[in-house]
Amino acid sequence: MSHRALKGILRLFAGAAVLVTATGEWASCRPGSDRVQTGQSVPPSVQQTVSATSSDIARGRSLFLKNCAHCHGADARGDDGPDLHEISESDDWIARRIRNGVKGEMTAFGGKFSPEEIGTIIAYLRTLK
Repeated sequence: MSHRALKGILRLFAGAAVLVTATGEWASCRPGSDRVQTGQSVPPSVQQTVSATSSDIARGRSLFLKNCAHCHGADARGDDGPDLHEISESDDWIARRIRNGVKGEMTAFGGKFSPEEIGTIIAYLRTLK
């Protein structure tokens, strides 16, 4: 994957702005909110400070509903495929899974989705709680 494509994915993956403070704590702020919540440490799924717009998330949801919901369910709680709420794997892992699929279990979408589209799907998945 090119550096440019990776930057595009990283720009899109987060469902909310996440910041790492100088003390190593993380802070998040919902779009449109001026309230910041801090945690004890950086969550494993957050590797860089990135935020996705609401239109990125909506686009990711649309792609998910058209291409993924038939196995993962419209609510992503699982059906033939696993529940996708609160995924703990990294965004890079999720992107590879979407691109490459799983032999005999999941279609590879690398030829169908651009890196940016995969990023919007990841952004949407990160909003699922």
